[in-house]
Amino acid sequence: MKSLQLLLLLFVSAITLNAQNTIKESNVFSMDGNVETMRVAPGGMLLVGTSDGLTAIEAHNKNVVFQFKAFGKIKPEELTLLDNLPYVVLTRGYSKVILNYFTGKEVFNSSKDGWGSVFMVHPDYTYQKIYMLGGTAKGYSLGVFDMETLKNENTVSFTDKKTMGAYIDVTKYYESNGKLFVRTEKGIVCVDKKTFNIDWVYDDLDKATPYISVITDSEKGLFFVTESDEKKSLLHKIDNSGKRTTKKPEKLEAITQALSITPQGLLIQMVDTKDSYFQMYDLQSGVNKWEKPVDIKGGIYFTEVKESNLYYASNNGLINSLDLNTGKTQLKKEIKTGMWFKSIVLLENDLIFYITGSDMGIANLKTGEFAKEPTKFKKATNLISSYDKKNDRFVVSSGTKLFFIKNDGSSTKVMDINFKENETPLRIEYRDNGILLGAKQNNALISYDGKIIYESYFKAPGQSLLGKIAMVTVTAALMSQSVGQNMNNNYKDARYSANAATGLMGEMNKRFNATKNTKNFLYVLTKLNDGVGLVKLNKDNGNKIAELLLKDRKPAYEVDDQFGILYFKNDKKQLTTFDLR
Repeated sequence: MKSLQLLLLLFVSAITLNAQNTIKESNVFSMDGNVETMRVAPGGMLLVGTSDGLTAIEAHNKNVVFQFKAFGKIKPEELTLLDNLPYVVLTRGYSKVILNYFTGKEVFNSSKDGWGSVFMVHPDYTYQKIYMLGGTAKGYSLGVFDMETLKNENTVSFTDKKTMGAYIDVTKYYESNGKLFVRTEKGIVCVDKKTFNIDWVYDDLDKATPYISVITDSEKGLFFVTESDEKKSLLHKIDNSGKRTTKKPEKLEAITQALSITPQGLLIQMVDTKDSYFQMYDLQSGVNKWEKPVDIKGGIYFTEVKESNLYYASNNGLINSLDLNTGKTQLKKEIKTGMWFKSIVLLENDLIFYITGSDMGIANLKTGEFAKEPTKFKKATNLISSYDKKNDRFVVSSGTKLFFIKNDGSSTKVMDINFKENETPLRIEYRDNGILLGAKQNNALISYDGKIIYESYFKAPGQSLLGKIAMVTVTAALMSQSVGQNMNNNYKDARYSANAATGLMGEMNKRFNATKNTKNFLYVLTKLNDGVGLVKLNKDNGNKIAELLLKDRKPAYEVDDQFGILYFKNDKKQLTTFDLR
C-alpha cells in the first residue's frame, strides 16, 4: 500500500471544491467530533482520529465501517499500524487497544485482558504470533498471542527477583534460532518459542551496560551474549542450563555491531568512535582464534559471508574480503573507490557492484581489479538505483544523468536528465513499455533501449513559506508510489511477503488484487488555470486523464493511490471522497 498526505497551508477563509472531467465527488462523511488526524491503512481503509474517537472509512463505500469512542480524542501519536496486518494499535499512557480495522472488532484491550501496562507489541511472522511485553498482576510478563485471533496463548512471567532482579527491559527483546531473550536487571532470560517455557536465567550481566547482542545455535547448545558500554565490552559463552562455560567473560575490542555463527567459529563485528574490527572466537572455548582483530579504518557499510570468506566495504571507500580461517585479507591492496557508499551488491563470479557519492563500477574481489573503468559522477545531486531484472542490469540516476550498467562492468550513459524546478528523480519504476523516472512535478518514461517515450512537467503551486514546508511531506508521500529501491534484495529476488498464506491476510490480498488498474496512474499536485489542483496521469503514455480543482486555500487531504480515492477534509467535522479511478 502506498499513500500520500497532501497538506498545503495558505491563508483564505472560503472553502470550495470543484471537480473537472472524470474526477467526481463520491461521498460525504460527517464526523461526531473534529478531525484530528487521518491515516490511510493498507487494504483501502482510512482511519480518522477525531475529538470523539476513531472512525474507519472504506474506499468507495458510502457507509462508515465503524466508530470506536472508548478512548475519546485520538491524537496522531496514539495511532500505530502493524506492518502487513489489518490491526491498528491505540495507545493511551501504558494502555493499549488493538482493533481489526476492516471490521472494528476489538481483538485486544490491555485493561480488560488483565494487563496493567503494555510497552511493546511485536509481530513474529515466522511463528504467526504477536508478542507483548508489559505488566500483569503477576508482575513483568511476556504475552504470546495468536496472530489471527489475538487469543492469549501463553504468558511468561518474570517473577524470580533473586535471579532476575527487580525489573526487566520492557521495550525490546532479542531472538535467535527459535529462542527469545529478555533483558533483566541482573542478566538475561532465555524463553523457548515453541513451548514458551523459561529455559534458563543468566544473572551475570552488568545492569548498567546499554548494548546487548545475542546469538545461539540451540541444537548444539551454543549461546553467546555480548554486553558493551563506553568503557568495556565482554563476551559471555553460556550453555543449555544458563551457566557460563568460561571462568570469566572474554574481553572484546569494542562495542558489538553484529554476530554470526560460521563453520569457522563465532564472528564478531565491532565498532568504536574511529575504527571497526572483526575477530573470530572458538565456539567451544569462547577464546579468540585469530592472532589479532582485523582493524578497518572507519565504519562498515556492507558485510556478507559467503563460504569461507567475509566480504566487506568501509565508508572510507575500501573494499576487500577476509579469509575466515586465518583472519587475513584476501587482497594485499584494498579496492579503492569513492567515499560514502550508496549501494553495494555482491554478484556472481566474485564480482561486486558499488555506487558511491562520486563513482560507480564493478570490481573483481579475486584480482582487485575493476571489470571496466569506473564511471565518475561530475555532479551527483541525488543518487538512486535499481536492478532491472528483465535485462539483468542496474539502472542508476545521478540526478542529472541516467546510466545502464551491466554485470561485466560496462556502463552506458542513456540520457541527460533535465527535470524542471531543480528537481531530480526520486523513484524508478519498471513498466511493460519502459522505465519510469519520477519526482514531485516531473516524470519521464524511458524505453528499455534508452529512448524517451515521454516527459511531463506540471508547475508546482505557488507556496508561502509555510506551504513550502508542508510540501516536503507531499514530496515524500508522492514518492511512496514507487517500486522499492532496495537493489540488493531486488537483485537476489528475495522480497518477502509476510503472512501471505494465512486466513488473516486473505482479505488484504483479495483487496489488493482488485486494485491492479489504479497502479497505472500518477497524481500530481499543480497550479491549474483556476487554482491549485490534482492532475491524474497515465503512467504509460503521460496523457492527462482528469483534473480535480481545489479552490480551498487551506486543504488537508489523503490520497490512497492503490485504491484510487482522495479523502478531503472540507470542514472540521466533515470529509468528502473523490473517485480517482
